[in-house]
Amino acid sequence: MRPTAVPESLVRAGRRRALRPAAGRDPRLGIREGSAGVTQKPDAAVAWLPRGEWGLLRVAFVGLGLMGRGMAANLIRAGHQLTVYNRTPERANALAALGARVASTAAEAARGAEVVGMCVTDDQAVEEVALGSEGVLSGSAPGQLIVDHSTISPEHTRRLAARAVEAGAEWVDAPVTGGDRGAAEGTLTIMVGGSEAALEHLGPYLTAIGRKVVHVGPSGQGQLVKLINNLIGAIALAGAAEGLWLGRLGGVSLGTMIEVLGAGSANSVSLQLLADRLARDDFQPGFSLSNRLKDLDLALQSARALRAALPVASEVAELFRERLARGEGQEDQTVLVRRYFETKDSSATERC
Repeated sequence: MRPTAVPESLVRAGRRRALRPAAGRDPRLGIREGSAGVTQKPDAAVAWLPRGEWGLLRVAFVGLGLMGRGMAANLIRAGHQLTVYNRTPERANALAALGARVASTAAEAARGAEVVGMCVTDDQAVEEVALGSEGVLSGSAPGQLIVDHSTISPEHTRRLAARAVEAGAEWVDAPVTGGDRGAAEGTLTIMVGGSEAALEHLGPYLTAIGRKVVHVGPSGQGQLVKLINNLIGAIALAGAAEGLWLGRLGGVSLGTMIEVLGAGSANSVSLQLLADRLARDDFQPGFSLSNRLKDLDLALQSARALRAALPVASEVAELFRERLARGEGQEDQTVLVRRYFETKDSSATERC
C-alpha cells in the first residue's frame, strides 16, 4: 500500500518548510488531530496533518537503544505494522508486548517492509546493519525506503545511499534531535536529507515519531545539519561549565546564577541541563560523552573536507577527549563539568 503523498508544495528543498502534526495527541494512534492548513511565511510553513489523511505502513525498525525504542513504540501507537530487530534481543521484549514482531536478523526485519528505520551508534554500526551478510539491503526490495536516524558522517551517508540505489531501494538520512525524552514522547525534530519524492511518502512514518520535520536538502545534508546542531550544543555546554565555575569561584551560588542567566541571553538548553545535573549531583548516563565526542569529530571531519577551520570546536573536542582519557566515555556528556567542579559544593546547590 502506497500512502497518499504529502502536498508537494510543503516539501520543496531549499525552503525552510516543516511538517508537524497538529496539537492534541490521540492516545490510541499516537498521531495528532487537527484541521489541514499551511502558514504562508517561508520561514514558518507548517502542515497540520489530520488523523487518517495518510495510510498506515509496513515498517521495520533496527536499533532499539535509548532513542530507537521510544521511536519504535510511537510507530506502533500510530497504528503502523512494525517488525523490530536489535543485536541484544531482550531490548525488543517491551515492543513485542505492544504488538511488534521480533526478527532474528536485520534482513529478516526488512523483508516485506515499505519503510525501514535505523538508529544505531556510528558509521561502522550503520554499515554493518545495512551492508552485512544479514543486513537490511540483503532483505530489501525495489522501492523500499531506508531511513537512517543515526548520526554519522555526510560522506559515509552518500556512499550508503549509492549502495541502496544499486539494490533498488532509496536511502534517506533523517537524524533527530530532542533526546530520549523526545523519542519517547514523539516530539523529535527530524532533519531530512534525500529526495522530495521520498519525503512525500514518509509523511505517516515521520509524523509518528517527530513534532517537526524539515527537508534540508539532498542526501547527506540531514547529517551535516545534525552535526552542526551537536557542535553548537557541545560548545554551549563547555561555555556553561566555564561560566558557572567562574561564578562559583567568585562566591555566587549556583541557584542565583541560574536564576539570572536563565532569564538572559546566556540561557540555553545546555545551561539548563548542566544546572540540573549539578543541583542533583547526578551524572547518570543519558547522551554519553563518547557519543558527543564522536559527533564533534565528525563535524570537524566535515569541516576539513570543506576546507573550513573551526578553532573553537577543535578546542572543545580536546576538553571532551581529556575526560574520555579518564575513563568517563560512557558517562553522561555533562561530566565535562568535573574539569571544574571536581567536588560537590553544597552551598552552591542548596538554593536550586
